[in-house]
Amino acid sequence: MRRPPGGAGGTGKGYLQMYMTEHFGAWQVGKDAIQGPIQFQIFFPDRARDPTQYPPTPVEQVGRNTTDYGNPQITAIQVAGDFQTHLGQANWDFTAAPHLTRRAHPKGWVWSFQTGVPLPAGFYQYKYLVTFGNGTQRKVGDPCSRYGSTEFQNSGVVVGGSDPETIPLKEPRKPLRDLIVYELMIDDFTAEYRGARAPLDAVGDKLEYLQTTLGINAILFLPWTAWPGQAFNWGYAPYQYFSVEYRYATTLAEPTEKLSRLKNLITLCHSRGIHVLMDGVFNHVGDVQVTRDGTANGFAYRWLYQNPEDCPYVGTFGGVFAGLTDLDYYTGCTQELIRDVCFYWIDEFQIDGIRFDNSTNFYLASTQQGLPQLLQDIDDHVNQPTSTNFALILEYLQEDATLVTNSTRATSYWNDALYQCCFNSLWNATLDSGIVGALNNAVGLQDDKVATTYLSNHDHSHVTWQAGARENAGSQRWYRTQPYVIALLTAPGTVLIQNGQEFGEDHWLVENDEGSGRRIKPRPLRWNFVDDGIGRPLVQLYEKLIALRKTCPALRSNNFYPDRWAAGQTQFDADGYGVDVAKGVVIYHRWGAADDGQLERFIIVLNTSAQDQYVDIPFPGNGTWQEVLSGQLVNVQAFRLADQRIPSNWGQIYFQKGSPPGPIGP
Repeated sequence: MRRPPGGAGGTGKGYLQMYMTEHFGAWQVGKDAIQGPIQFQIFFPDRARDPTQYPPTPVEQVGRNTTDYGNPQITAIQVAGDFQTHLGQANWDFTAAPHLTRRAHPKGWVWSFQTGVPLPAGFYQYKYLVTFGNGTQRKVGDPCSRYGSTEFQNSGVVVGGSDPETIPLKEPRKPLRDLIVYELMIDDFTAEYRGARAPLDAVGDKLEYLQTTLGINAILFLPWTAWPGQAFNWGYAPYQYFSVEYRYATTLAEPTEKLSRLKNLITLCHSRGIHVLMDGVFNHVGDVQVTRDGTANGFAYRWLYQNPEDCPYVGTFGGVFAGLTDLDYYTGCTQELIRDVCFYWIDEFQIDGIRFDNSTNFYLASTQQGLPQLLQDIDDHVNQPTSTNFALILEYLQEDATLVTNSTRATSYWNDALYQCCFNSLWNATLDSGIVGALNNAVGLQDDKVATTYLSNHDHSHVTWQAGARENAGSQRWYRTQPYVIALLTAPGTVLIQNGQEFGEDHWLVENDEGSGRRIKPRPLRWNFVDDGIGRPLVQLYEKLIALRKTCPALRSNNFYPDRWAAGQTQFDADGYGVDVAKGVVIYHRWGAADDGQLERFIIVLNTSAQDQYVDIPFPGNGTWQEVLSGQLVNVQAFRLADQRIPSNWGQIYFQKGSPPGPIGP
């Protein structure tokens, strides 16, 4: 395993990273490509050996047996699987399955077993049979397995196979404000064209399109960590944090090449200069059912305890996610586990950032534990002198999001404001006056931090569907999204584009499933849409705007006017900027220093209405300006263009480049 910055087994801070560096889970012993023994290891924290692992009693005691809190009450652990035939036993014979032995560990106890004979190269599945002090038994997966499996939530281990080095980005990471991020759901993205290939292999087919045609330079992958069951899933109910989801990584032809597929995809992205961002789900874990035969589903650590409520890894910390099991960050073992999970993906797979899903629920303003400590540990770990700009992005959809972002090591947060203005305006056919505040998203943030903005994401219907939703027309009204696309690509912050959004994909998604679980459903991309009468002009608009944003630093700056906009203000300000709700028009100014030091200025005019509108456009300077979308040159005098026609559902971007920047007004 590649060692992280700061020395073997840890960082300059001296972190142990024990979960992977001590090979918890199941690993081949040695690197023989033909054969090798397997070692199985399970770690259990114990505060008697290390008081930092968990408190004497849980902070949240509801439903817990505090007498045995932290005590798994295990008398025996056996490991069974399809490797047993190589030991002279029948596969999946739990009765004859080898026993693990317990030994002391500085932080608790480790149960382990190593096969006495080498196993031939291949992919093997296994599960533990745990016998408890009360005589009950339970079949449980491995919480530290690095491989998902085909069925019954088995764990997997590989003997042989390749183990390529993941190649980092060929150039230093860019700051978040310079990224155009493509939100990619691996299953949906590849469903139409992958055939029998592993989805991770198939993603590579479209990197040329994403980079060269569209122009993105970062991909946020929806969770690739394993989830319970083999059915389609978004991945937001993890149960094996170190494991690549089996559904994404497996083909019948090459069963041992699982981790390699993700590593190879990341290397492909990096070779093109594309940043790879991981979606990390660290607040809660997957389903918590036990079947009639005693097989435990979901997060394995919980079921390795006789009374699952005694497991120190789970419990109430911040908010509660209904229907799932929350992780307890009051305990040191949870904090260390999730920290080591992040370090594993960072060091072994060379990812360039993490989005922290549902981070609202593991942040408490009263303590450093939970999200703040995790962000600090990661930031200390990755941002070495030779490696900076690692992205730490929060899904924190609360009013205090800027405060939390500023007060932690986070670099960005998901800002819902533009999405909400866009969806509301498309549905109600009227301009939301709050759009000025939504566009001026840098307000309240420290200069080195940015908001991540979007018109939609995986949690919502595609924005093109919303454009025609009121008329039951869906993407037939695609043109209504155009002014909002212009807004997205000319606003401060980091841009996020939902996969398929750029060519008018228009799947509908229920916003509130009222606990039915019906929101998680396939939305396969229909790639022929790229070249039809809707997709072609939309892709061309995204392509042009992305290229403009990447070329002009002013559009990536925080500079925005009007810098304040009163709630409910429905007409332009005295200078002619802001919103005219009656006309459905927005006018704003963006500026900043170009790469050569000269001043770049932009005036953006958006018409969100169904009619052409005529407005006076204010300018901060006279002279020649270019309207970028049409290429037309205009001569501005007296700081204004009077009575200009703005086509319906469209926009205009006026650009001027001049002398070095100095004090400038609106």
